[in-house]
Amino acid sequence: MRRNIKDRKLGTGLGTGRTILVVAGLMALSACTSTSSGLTTVYYKVPGTTVEQINEQIARRGPQNGHAIGTTETKMTPKVKTVREGDTCRIESADIDLDLLVTLPEWSELNRADGRTRSAFEALSRHVVWHEQQHVEISKKHSRLIEEALVAIPPQKTCRQLMTKARMTFRTMFEQHNNEQRAFDAAEREAIERRLRSLGYLS
Repeated sequence: MRRNIKDRKLGTGLGTGRTILVVAGLMALSACTSTSSGLTTVYYKVPGTTVEQINEQIARRGPQNGHAIGTTETKMTPKVKTVREGDTCRIESADIDLDLLVTLPEWSELNRADGRTRSAFEALSRHVVWHEQQHVEISKKHSRLIEEALVAIPPQKTCRQLMTKARMTFRTMFEQHNNEQRAFDAAEREAIERRLRSLGYLS
């Protein structure tokens, strides 16, 4: 990075956005993780061979006080570089460091369950994986949109004024990201509840 008096790189100057998205339901925690370009996946083990046993383990050991099957945590950290040109200050580059933490179930004794229970939980797992992947894609999309919006901010008389606008832009657009995530969860709630009802979790 160039080091001169007209350039400024801010790591956390705009603040950091964080949100957690939850698939309502159940789970239990394990130590197995995999990481790829800002995406970390944590698999939690759920013992048990019957719906009742699995339900009990999830309620006792799961995150969100046992009220989640899968979760996606999104953290966005903006990094903005400004440069003075004549009497104005403009944003030369903007990058969003996107950190995603996905938590997914792993049924550790499902191979010993009866066929109906095994098939039901395998189907539920596939749906949870798909659901969390949609949260990941929404976060990726909005990180790109925020980068584009930051770079598009018109030059200002001072870099202080410019960074004030950048902070406002980031906060507004991060809330738009949260709104889309919540809207997706709301649209998905009925499908998730149908699967949970079929497993006896909902009456």
